Amino acid sequence: MEHKRYTPHLLYQRRRKEHLREQWRNFKLVVDWTVWLYLLIPGLLYFVGWFTSLWTKPMPAWATGLSFPFLAGIIELVILTGGVLLFVEEADVLFLKSRRFWMRTLMKRGLLRVLWLQLGKMMFITALAAPLLVRVYEMSVYQIVLTSIWLGAAASFQVIAIHTIKVRYTGWRCWLLMGLLVISMGWTTIRASTWMLGETWKIGLSITVVSLLLVALMQLRLFMKGTFEGDVREDLRTRLRLTALMLSQAVSKPKAQKTHTIVFRKSRPLLRKRSIPNRTAEIGFKAFFRNSATLKLYLQLGGLSLAAVALPPFPVNVIVCGLLVIMLTLMLYRSWDELATSEYVELVVNYDSDALHGAGLIMVRMLLLPLVMLMGYAMGLTWLGWLAGLLPAVCTLVFAYVVVSVTGWIRQTRA
Repeated sequence: MEHKRYTPHLLYQRRRKEHLREQWRNFKLVVDWTVWLYLLIPGLLYFVGWFTSLWTKPMPAWATGLSFPFLAGIIELVILTGGVLLFVEEADVLFLKSRRFWMRTLMKRGLLRVLWLQLGKMMFITALAAPLLVRVYEMSVYQIVLTSIWLGAAASFQVIAIHTIKVRYTGWRCWLLMGLLVISMGWTTIRASTWMLGETWKIGLSITVVSLLLVALMQLRLFMKGTFEGDVREDLRTRLRLTALMLSQAVSKPKAQKTHTIVFRKSRPLLRKRSIPNRTAEIGFKAFFRNSATLKLYLQLGGLSLAAVALPPFPVNVIVCGLLVIMLTLMLYRSWDELATSEYVELVVNYDSDALHGAGLIMVRMLLLPLVMLMGYAMGLTWLGWLAGLLPAVCTLVFAYVVVSVTGWIRQTRA
């Protein structure tokens, strides 16, 4: 039996298959397919219905008022998520580094892989934005196809240029050059996309220019010397990027001990009355914001809550606001329960259940009422205007005060 001659192309194919197999193995290890099946199918059906409505129904106000530079800026952010994988390994220094043809073949196949991946990604993004491009910006199908090719070539150029800086420089020089490059290329992409909007010959000219620049950059990258260590470092980082992202959702990262907090660095009193419930509520309030995890969750939920009450029409926004107030109240009471069961708090209040209840009530109000007031004003701002929006803010504040009091009374009776 005659054995197949081992070539650089076969080496590239083997390493590419091993990489895909490893990523798939890690993906199956982390993802629960049963949960994703229940989430993916309804989400996919909802997306198909929403995407179809963009073609068949009148365009929403946010779509008709969306400027093309803003849309191009969003696409530019998607472009910056790409990376280059050349499939160069540490052991290649023993054999492949001395064979220029093998190394350049691996790099050439890796750069062509980047080109096809970016082109496919930009075609997919352009297909998603097709209702806007056709119905809002009045582009033809032919112009949309050419625009996707232009975006694919521009994305490939940006990704390879950023990778070239990463493998060539380290430290502050790398970050400085990369920042300048990202800003300049992003600005150029947005301006060029806006300039050629609806003009077929401009799109063709842009494709020609960026293709020539891309070929020149790929040739420069292939013949660049002294970047083997950088290529290995960036390849390893790119291969482990997806694995690190998935594991970050399943395994908590150990945090370094901090001697200083961002907020409440000095122990100053927040409440004038220095009773045991007030002092305990201050402890819980400060501990809530000093913990980066709870602070991040509080800010995320606050931002989502503001959007959830500002976007829907009346009376849906009122119903959503009421449900969010109840949900946030229960969540904050649960955070208080974690603090109330700690040894330090039990020692401070001397196991007094009434004092614990009063402290929890005060802490939840301190955390909830400012956020609820912003939610009510955001709802009123989009519904009634900036001045009349103060009325829903006051009503929401009173409702939240009642919810916290009633929830606290129920908790006390059940204790």
